[in-house]
Amino acid sequence: MSEPFRIGYVGLGNMGTHMCNNLGRYASQNQLSPLTIWNRSTDKYASVSEDCKGAHLAHQVSEVPEKSNIIFTCLLNDAAALDVYGQMLKVVKAKTIFVDQSSLNPKTSRKLREDAEKVGATYLSCPVFGPPAVAKAAQLVLVVSGAEEGRDRVKPLLVPAVGKSIIDVGEDVGKGASLKLLGNTCILGTIELLSEAYALADSIDFDPAVFQNFIQQWFPAPAWKNYGTKISKGTFSGTNGFRIDGGLKDANHILSLGQDMGHPCPVPTIERAVKNLNRAKEIGGPGMDWSSLAIAQRESVGLEPFRPGSDQGK
Repeated sequence: MSEPFRIGYVGLGNMGTHMCNNLGRYASQNQLSPLTIWNRSTDKYASVSEDCKGAHLAHQVSEVPEKSNIIFTCLLNDAAALDVYGQMLKVVKAKTIFVDQSSLNPKTSRKLREDAEKVGATYLSCPVFGPPAVAKAAQLVLVVSGAEEGRDRVKPLLVPAVGKSIIDVGEDVGKGASLKLLGNTCILGTIELLSEAYALADSIDFDPAVFQNFIQQWFPAPAWKNYGTKISKGTFSGTNGFRIDGGLKDANHILSLGQDMGHPCPVPTIERAVKNLNRAKEIGGPGMDWSSLAIAQRESVGLEPFRPGSDQGK
């Protein structure tokens, strides 16, 4: 019989906070030990204190592997992942499973797997699809990749505690990380296309609410509905979204993915999106949602970057 889960969580960003809270509730409802939680900025602990009752709020990330046998991570970028895992792997116990929900370069995921295996631990690349509101509702689509024994161990925890469904990519954690980037290629490409379409509509004075009504009816996929609404209204606050710097990080991983995996492949739509993201960052700062690339597209056709009545990215 498997040892009961002792869950750790590392990284309380817009997504990680909700996933951590869901795991805290799951632990309480299933008579598991309270979570051990670490975040670089301790002011985020207030956002998990209610749902993760009794949790140990760590002062050092090394406390998490000392108290946990399954550790979820949701980290900002590759540099943060390498740093945090480097600290945890120094003290981790054998047979610990790491469930990495970060969006990373496949080369980074493969290195983390190798580093974990050297100390007898298991590293799984398990990125997620869905915005913060979907994470809060535990309705994410979850990717799972890595050693089969580890995948089988965590699947009953991932659904229903974290998401609604699982896409199992197999043993290669690089393929799990790649699927996240391929999915984000489609999402960012959608945002770029919507930005161009709305700039065209605005150029001919077409009512954005009417255009968005068409999109809602004809393209009822989550990315089209969610980002179409943001662009049509000019609501780009990054508080409950995916901020520009995160979008640029993933976009650059997308552009290098072919080269990194041995077959260079141009992605011109993402190249245009990167240009617009960088310009949007210059205009409104890095705290906006990545759909704010639409302001750069508006500017490029002679319109004011922010739509009248918008939130100005605040």
